[in-house]
Amino acid sequence: MNGHPLDRLFRPQSVVVVGASPKGGYGLRILRNMRGVGFEGRLYVVNPGRTEVGGVRAYPSLGDLPEAPDAVAAAIPAAGVPALAAEAARVGAGSMVVYGAGFAERDDAGRALQAELVAAAEGRLPLIGPNCLGTVSYRGRAALWGIEMPYVHAGADGTVALAAQSGNMALTTMLSGRLPAVGYAVSAGNQAVLDLADCLEYFLTDPGVRVVCLVMEGLADLTRFRALAERAAERDVAVIVLKVGRSAGGEAATVAHTGTLAGRDASYEALFRQTGVYRVDDLDEMVALCSLLAVPNRPRGNAIGFFASSGGECGLTADVADAAGVRLADLDEAAESALAAAVPPYQRPRNPMDLGASAWGDRDSYYAAARAMGECPAVDVVAFSGDAPTHSDPLDEFGWPEMMGGAGDAAAELDVPVVLLTMTTDVTPELGELARRNGVVLLAGARPALRAIALAGMPRPSVRAEEADPTDSATRRSAAELLDGRTGALTETESKRLLTLYGVASPGGEVASDADSAVAIADRLGYPVVGKLHAPGVAHKSDIGGVEVGLADAAAVREAFHKIMRRAAAALDGRDGGPPPGMLVERMAGPGVELIVGGRNDAAGSLVVLGAGGVLTELLDDAAGLLWPFGRDDVHAALSRLRVNALLGGHRGSPPADVEALADAALRVGRLLSDHPEIAEIDVNPLLCRPKGEGCLALDALIVADPARKGGAD
Repeated sequence: MNGHPLDRLFRPQSVVVVGASPKGGYGLRILRNMRGVGFEGRLYVVNPGRTEVGGVRAYPSLGDLPEAPDAVAAAIPAAGVPALAAEAARVGAGSMVVYGAGFAERDDAGRALQAELVAAAEGRLPLIGPNCLGTVSYRGRAALWGIEMPYVHAGADGTVALAAQSGNMALTTMLSGRLPAVGYAVSAGNQAVLDLADCLEYFLTDPGVRVVCLVMEGLADLTRFRALAERAAERDVAVIVLKVGRSAGGEAATVAHTGTLAGRDASYEALFRQTGVYRVDDLDEMVALCSLLAVPNRPRGNAIGFFASSGGECGLTADVADAAGVRLADLDEAAESALAAAVPPYQRPRNPMDLGASAWGDRDSYYAAARAMGECPAVDVVAFSGDAPTHSDPLDEFGWPEMMGGAGDAAAELDVPVVLLTMTTDVTPELGELARRNGVVLLAGARPALRAIALAGMPRPSVRAEEADPTDSATRRSAAELLDGRTGALTETESKRLLTLYGVASPGGEVASDADSAVAIADRLGYPVVGKLHAPGVAHKSDIGGVEVGLADAAAVREAFHKIMRRAAAALDGRDGGPPPGMLVERMAGPGVELIVGGRNDAAGSLVVLGAGGVLTELLDDAAGLLWPFGRDDVHAALSRLRVNALLGGHRGSPPADVEALADAALRVGRLLSDHPEIAEIDVNPLLCRPKGEGCLALDALIVADPARKGGAD
């Protein structure tokens, strides 16, 4: 044991199953599973009506046991669980697993029952569940698992840890014949007390764990998860997440464009990217990526050297690789020469390499091809294809041992992984075992396999401290005064005043109440100017024709004022009270790239969104999110994923944009959001990124205040 509070759950010396009965059910199955994984500790049963169950002595209650158990398996109906948890805490039990349903997942009565359970356990008794299948610690030889489970991982000293809210998905993954040896598996259920973050924290205390797989619907505390993910990165433990529910709509109606761009899933996407967590789309991808990251030689990048005894498989792999983001490496002269020596003279060395049908089943050909490609500096992963579907047995009659043996011999001499990539996911179990014996990674299905290679080869961010300096107290106080008591959308001038306090500049301008004052302001600013509707409660002025640009003289300004007032009158018809509308007159900005920089505050924290700006923001759907805190490098990485990034570098003769000023603006917006949780949303759209050295200007801005959020902490 390592002294962690969850040691008694995952490495128990004594376990009691409450409710075990000879009739079967979870209790009896847990006893069988404990024996199946080789539990060597002390096993008890609590059943007042029995003296023994399944060969294990039974006691009337927890208080009658000869010791305080390390783990309690509660295989009883939901109604009795809170009282049992209270008793377990009272006798000094170390942990508890609750399997029964009928708690918060069901109805109001269930939620009340779960609240009782939490009150009985929290702070005194680490508890998994309720509504779960339990826990398996193959490394600790303990299986508090309520249904049938695989014993194949027992005694294997597995390096993979798995935790899922869904018990069925946890079991499905454990049962996969392609998954590396599992060390821990958890079905977390309702997560009433312990959640996936608690499991991750424990897994990171075991130096034998190299990969952690998590299947989640959501996280209660993203800040804590972030710290754990950064700890995993420091220890070179790969964290793979399959998050379900990413297609759901936003949590609430939004006012700003960024609220639409930053849907419910955006904070998770940003969190995973910034901490180096690998995000997968389904279980096939998760199993494939886990297999690839569990090997001693992880991929150096996402460039493959590929060969097969089929031209069709070479062509299909090239197509799928391109779509998945995997590159076919350029072979150097040495690799081409080595390949030429291994194939018939009519075969031209290339990548992907068709070895020809004559190479099938030839150990030397597969060794030579894998070795040649693996020694090429540009190759990060060596992959070869071949399929052995369900009805392919016995494999030794089809040349598989020879091919796998040759590839395995090469793998033992290389510092990159050697992968067998099958075209379909229909794979006979014998092939997986043959691959394992030879040190070859089996990735089943062209798409999940290549997607896993792409993910494994992505550059991982370095763990870094927050770059931005804390805001000075005077600035923070001034901003708080501007926000004090405000609810809903601030006017553009108020929004820009807040942004200016935090160092995000905007064009000079003033609000005019009539056409004459609009002309006077324009005369002072210098032409050309822009005229914009100034009216509280109008968030998107362009939608109602409330913006006129390129006003070159006094006549144009006067005409624009009257147009905007007529449109405002139509749009605001029926609204009572409030000041009369006016027109904001601003100096028209010069050339640059229009972007959107904004964000929101919610339960996940402060999220900043960068993307293509102007009126096409939502249409283009070209945006990336960053979860605060983040640094300048994170901003540059986010920009690199955007299509609009091509314009920032200088497109078709246009000058390069001031990307450093853009990064600075994103950092300042992040700091503003973080400093003031009462800001629900920020929209700087467009933010004009001017040529290099000229900075950025907030041409339009919208800030939405919600004082109810202020108590949510910084």
